[in-house]
Amino acid sequence: MLSFFFLVSVLALCPQGATTRERPIPVRHEGAARAAAAVDAGALEATVRKLEGFGTRHSFSTTEDRDRGIGAARSWLLDQLRAAAETSDGRMIVTSESHEIGERDGVPTKFVNLVATIRGTTDPERIYVLSGHYDSRATARNDASSDAPGANDDGSGTAAIVELARVLARIPLRATVRLVCYDGEELGLIGSRADAKVLEQQDANIDGMATLDIVGNTRAADGRRERSYVRVFSYQEGSRDSTGRNLARTLSDLAHRYFEDFRVKLILRGDRYGRGGDHRPFAEAGFPAVRMTEPYEDFSRQHKDKTEKDGKPYGDYADYMDFDYLARVTRLAAVLAVELADAPPAPVAPRVAGTQTLDTRVTWRVSDRAEPLAGFEILWRATTEADWTDRRFVPLDAVRERGGELLLDKVLVDDIVVALRAVGRDGARSRMVSAPEPGALGRR
Repeated sequence: MLSFFFLVSVLALCPQGATTRERPIPVRHEGAARAAAAVDAGALEATVRKLEGFGTRHSFSTTEDRDRGIGAARSWLLDQLRAAAETSDGRMIVTSESHEIGERDGVPTKFVNLVATIRGTTDPERIYVLSGHYDSRATARNDASSDAPGANDDGSGTAAIVELARVLARIPLRATVRLVCYDGEELGLIGSRADAKVLEQQDANIDGMATLDIVGNTRAADGRRERSYVRVFSYQEGSRDSTGRNLARTLSDLAHRYFEDFRVKLILRGDRYGRGGDHRPFAEAGFPAVRMTEPYEDFSRQHKDKTEKDGKPYGDYADYMDFDYLARVTRLAAVLAVELADAPPAPVAPRVAGTQTLDTRVTWRVSDRAEPLAGFEILWRATTEADWTDRRFVPLDAVRERGGELLLDKVLVDDIVVALRAVGRDGARSRMVSAPEPGALGRR
């Protein structure tokens, strides 16, 4: 359940010893809290059931039928995104981005991504991407004619994107948010690969990407049920603290700050065994990227032809989903989008020193850009911990007096990992950036 918005002093927020000169800083960004509260489980369910009703959304299915196939689903989704854009005062632009990749039966195959871009008001070149994939599949990968309802995989993530478009369209944000329904995920991440390639070629400043894929089921095939957390997967880029890992930790922090009974389970692995998701091409391009997925997937219904069980259709149908859980995941995604997009830009990576001492000295460069900064937050944890355990806030006044520097007294540098993030006056916190660590040994 969403906690109500309130202010606490930084002393309460950072018990390690902040000073009384600091102004009170919100634990939660008011706009992010409002966005989360606006997410409607009923609207999510209606979208999933509508998508299921198209029969199949296989990328090779018909584009001529108005009621069945990926073409009909595409048209309907575009209508929903355009309806949201009409409430945005011109900030949201909806486009369909077509990519011709390969051939089928001698005809070029076309994959179409649906994109709703909410342009930032003051820092539009900084971009955050949230996605689901709207294609589906039956048991045979290339079966474009059999029913493939794809309610949970990935009608759930697609419904979340449609709902985020409705909610975020009305909220002016400093940076740009890009909401994408990808095509061709089931055939090898085709739509997201094409998109990430274009963004990489454009040298786009993608400060974070999260894909919501299979996020609407809470019951495993063996009957176990879990709805108190979402798994977040992130790739490693040569160290424990990749940009993707820190984006995952950002999601964990947001869950703690905004919700009383919903958490993130950090999975320090790129994806599930033998599986892939639309975050992968972004991670491969060097962008911070994560995947959000339910605790237990029910593989007995996933990627399966339609059957019957107890006289009812059995497969990836909406009747087997938990829409209150899907709303929880969507609320967390809304908080991620609003807080990061309204926060100051992520700072340059800090530096740490402490050779032959029992303390850790953290230094960082302070930008001369005019930003609505309250200060900076130093986070640290033992090298054996997955998530941050300690933090210290440094107010902007102190930074102006002494520069970007903080001494962690009696904290041994050898035993910890340190990160830095900027904190806005409205409580929005930037993506975390870790200090470089000593280089690893080369392979023999």
